[in-house]
Amino acid sequence: MATTADLESDRLSALHTLRILDTPPEERFDRLTRIAVAVFDTAISTVTLIDEDRQWHKACLGVDSREDDRAVSFCSVAIEKPRPLIVPDATQDPRFADNRLVTGPPHIRFYAGIPLTTATGFRVGTLCVIDTKPRAFGDEELALLHDLARIAEDELNHKELSAALAAWRESEQRFRAVFHESAIGMTMVDADGRLVEANLAFAAMVDIQPDELRGLPVSAITHPAERDNDDVGQLFAGQIDRLRRERRYVRPDGTWFWGALTASMLRDREGRPDVAIGMIEDITERKEVERLKDELVSVVGHELRTPLTSIRGSLGLLEAGIAGELPQEATDMVAIARQNTERLSRLVDETLDLERLQAGRVELEVRGVTALELLQSTAQVVQHVADDAGVELLWEAPADLQLHVDPDRIVQALVNLVGNAIKFSPPGGSVRTIVKAHGSEVLISVRDEGRGIPLDQLEAVFERFRQVDASDHREKGGTGLGLPITRAIVEQHAGRIWAESEPGAGSTFRITLPLPLAKPPIAVYDRRAPRREALARAARRLGRRVTTFADPDALAEADGFALVLVAGAGIEDLDPGLPVVRVEGEDEDLDAAVAEALR
Repeated sequence: MATTADLESDRLSALHTLRILDTPPEERFDRLTRIAVAVFDTAISTVTLIDEDRQWHKACLGVDSREDDRAVSFCSVAIEKPRPLIVPDATQDPRFADNRLVTGPPHIRFYAGIPLTTATGFRVGTLCVIDTKPRAFGDEELALLHDLARIAEDELNHKELSAALAAWRESEQRFRAVFHESAIGMTMVDADGRLVEANLAFAAMVDIQPDELRGLPVSAITHPAERDNDDVGQLFAGQIDRLRRERRYVRPDGTWFWGALTASMLRDREGRPDVAIGMIEDITERKEVERLKDELVSVVGHELRTPLTSIRGSLGLLEAGIAGELPQEATDMVAIARQNTERLSRLVDETLDLERLQAGRVELEVRGVTALELLQSTAQVVQHVADDAGVELLWEAPADLQLHVDPDRIVQALVNLVGNAIKFSPPGGSVRTIVKAHGSEVLISVRDEGRGIPLDQLEAVFERFRQVDASDHREKGGTGLGLPITRAIVEQHAGRIWAESEPGAGSTFRITLPLPLAKPPIAVYDRRAPRREALARAARRLGRRVTTFADPDALAEADGFALVLVAGAGIEDLDPGLPVVRVEGEDEDLDAAVAEALR
C-alpha cells in the first residue's frame, strides 16, 4: 500500500514533468486571472502550483510576489482533496485564523480554490480567487470558477486548443447566465462609453428595458453634475485597473438614485481592451441615512452646546460658593456634576469637530512653522497634566526643521497623542516625542512606556469611541474621539498616521507629513466645497502649498500663485489673471490627474 510520502513523491514527479515551474508569465494563464477578478469582483486571483516547500504562481493578479512558503499556502490545503476549498471568512476558520497572510498583508478574508489535476490524476495546484473581505460564494459562481479551472488545467496539460475553446464557450454561457440573472445591476460598456449589455436588475433601477439600453451612451443615464468624469475612458486607456465610486443615475422621468459602481476591464485573447464590466448597487437609502445622521449629529451638537454651557457655568458658580457654603456632600455632588458636564461638552465639541473634518468643511490655515515651535506649543498644553501624573516629557527636534502646516491643527493632533501617552504611562515613566526629517517627509513619533496595544487593535484604536479595553473608559476617561480626530487632521495635511506596539513594552504613534518643496504656491477654486477640498488635498500630497477659494472675486484680488486648479464648477466665473488648469479625475486617480496638471 502506498504511503503518504510515496504519494507526495509521485505528485511532485508529475508536477516537475509539466516543466512549467519558474517559467516566465504567459498570456494563456494571465488572462484567466484577469477574467476571474473581473467576473467575481475579487482583489486577487492566481494560478498556483505547489512544490516541495513553496507555492509558486504561474499567473497572479493583485499580489506582487510570485512565490511564498508552502506552510502559509491556502492552495496547499486546497489540493489535499479533489473538491473545491471555500473559505468564506478566514478569521473564523481555525485552519487559517493565525496565518500571517490573514493577520498581515494581503489580509486574506475570502478564498475559493479549485484543484488543478495532471493528465495522470495528481493534484498539483489551483485556480483561486481571493478577497480582503468576507463573502459568500453561490453555486453558479462555483460552477463558473470550476469552468475557468478546467481551462487552466487544459493549458497545464497541453490539451488541444479546440477542447479549451469548447470549455470557454460553455464558461461564457455560464457567465452570461450569471450576468443576466444577478440581483445586482450589471453592465457592459464599450470604449465609446456606450452600453453593450445590461442585465434585468440594472434595467429595473433605471426604469428602461434592457433592449432599449443597448447602444445608449452611459452619459444619457448619468446625473448632469457627474457627466464630466470620463471613467470608462480611463479604464480603456489603462490609467486605472479598477474603478470604485458612488455616482447618481437618472431615470427617464427625471428622478435619480445613488449607485455604488465597481468596474473592471475585460480583454480579448490578444490582451486588447474589450469591454468594461460594471456592477451597480442601489445605495440611495444608505446615502439618505448618512445624510440624516450627519444632520442629526450637527443639529443635536449645536442644540446641546448652549444649555451645556449654561449648566456648566451655574455648577461652577455653586461650587465657588455664590449661593453660600454648601454641605460637604452637596459640594462633592456639584463637583461630580460639573466634571461630567465638562466631559459631555468636550464630547459634543469633538463630535462636531470630527464631523466637520471628515466632511471636508474645515479650511486649513497653512503657514510655515518650525518643528520646535509645534513642540513648544504642545508642551504648554500638556505639561501640567504630565506633572500631575508624575510622567516625564522628553522632546527632540532639529532647530532648523520647518513644516508647512496649520499649526493649530497639528498641535491639536500632538496634544491628543501626547495626552493619551501620559494617561497610559505609569508614574515615573516618560513620554518621548521626536520630530525628524525622513526623506521627503517629516516623521513625528510619540512613544510611551505603558502596557502597549494588542496587535489586533493597532488599527481599531483609530475608530470612533473605540477603547483597547472596556475598563479604559472608566479608568482613563476621555471621549474616544481623540485618535479619530487626529487621523482626520493628519490626512487633511496629506499625511499618514499609524500605531506600533509590543504588549507590555509601550506604544509608539507615528505621523508622516510632506516637507514643503521650493515650488510656488497654487490656488484651488471650485464652487463645490467637497471637490475643492479633494483637489487641495491631492495637491498637498504632492508637497505643494495650497490656498483654496470659494469666491472668484477674492481669487482675482489674490497674488503670489503660480496657477489655479479647478474641477469645473464655476470655471466660467474666473478671471484671475493666472493660468487656469482644469482637473479631470475622481477618487483613486485624482492624485495622478493633479500631478499631470501641475507638470
